[in-house]
Amino acid sequence: MSRVSDMKRGIIAAGAVAMLLLTGCTATNQAASNDTGSSAAPVASEAPLVAETPTAAADGGETAFLTEVRAKLRPDNVIPNATDEQLLAAGHLACERLAESQSGEQVSVIDGEKPDQGGYYRDSIQILNAAASTLC
Repeated sequence: MSRVSDMKRGIIAAGAVAMLLLTGCTATNQAASNDTGSSAAPVASEAPLVAETPTAAADGGETAFLTEVRAKLRPDNVIPNATDEQLLAAGHLACERLAESQSGEQVSVIDGEKPDQGGYYRDSIQILNAAASTLC
């Protein structure tokens, strides 16, 4: 009799496990079949996509400033031998002038620079633009 009762318990246990497995599969299938494809929620196990915040350079953008100025200065500029320190000083001066709301097109940050025919300081404009995007 113990053998029959052990068998009944085994069958009952196997039936319970089968029911649990079928219930789990059915719930998953029902959730999938109820999904119409419109605005499905992200799966909980997936991490949400998060945009990276640009980090400020340790040097306050000075490297980016120098790279941009050197790339954008015209080949026949009035400061062909300017050092990094001189360009940085001009960049910080440009930030001061922009903070004072001076028109960037009419500002020169280079001693002795002459305006072109339109009254613009072509090399200073490059320094002003680079400073505005990287230093100020």
